[in-house]
Order: sequence, then C-alpha cells, then structure tokens
Amino acid sequence: MTMEIPRVAVEFMNSDHDHAAEQLADMLAALPTYGAAPAALAEACRAFLDHNREHFAREEEAMQATGFPPYPVHKQEHERALAWLADFTAGVAAGSPDADAVNRVVGQEIPAWFIQHIQTMDFVTANWIASH
Repeated sequence: MTMEIPRVAVEFMNSDHDHAAEQLADMLAALPTYGAAPAALAEACRAFLDHNREHFAREEEAMQATGFPPYPVHKQEHERALAWLADFTAGVAAGSPDADAVNRVVGQEIPAWFIQHIQTMDFVTANWIASH
C-alpha cells in the first residue's frame, strides 16, 4: 500500500508523518501472520503507537510555544487517538480481535484517521506554527 501523505507547512511534522506511514506499512505487512503469530503485528503496532506519542508531544510543544488558540481541541484529539491505538495494540498483543476486525482497523480505519488528521488538524496547526 502506497499512501499519498499530505504535506504541511512544518518540516518536522512532514518527517514524522513520513515515518508514521512507514510504520503503518510495517503493520500492513504483518497482517498475514496475525492469526498464527500475533507478536509481529503487535510489535509493529507498538512502534506506531510509540512514534505517535513522541510526534504528538513535539506538535503540542510547538502549539504551546506559538500560542495556538485551539490547542486544547487538538491535544484532546491526540489523547483520544492514543487511547484508541493503545487499546487496539493491547488487543492485538493478546490475540483477541478476530482477523477481520484487525484487517479492517489496520487496512482502513487507521489509514483513514491518519490522513484525515493531517488534512484537517495538522494542516491548520502547521500553518499557524509556520507563521508565528
């Protein structure tokens, strides 16, 4: 799967997004082994989760440093996404979601959320950061 990652006005965000897309590709590559060996997908999910924690912290620091007015809304979305990804990762590690659910989340829901988050919240945030 090749994803077209939207570009934003702040380079560290673009670099982080590119890295996240690579990690998402790793998750997709591990999908076929999920039923027999969930550990590979669980590890890929953990890497994606950890990267997003670090990325969100960098974004939040930049938002605070530039006085981004809707910072609380963007931070709340980060917290919601991290909770969702952490719950999903824990489930994968336990082997609890069925393969259809895992395929749907990794193949559709996470990529859709990722692109939408960049196109909406990150686009506006990056323009603010770049101009302040």
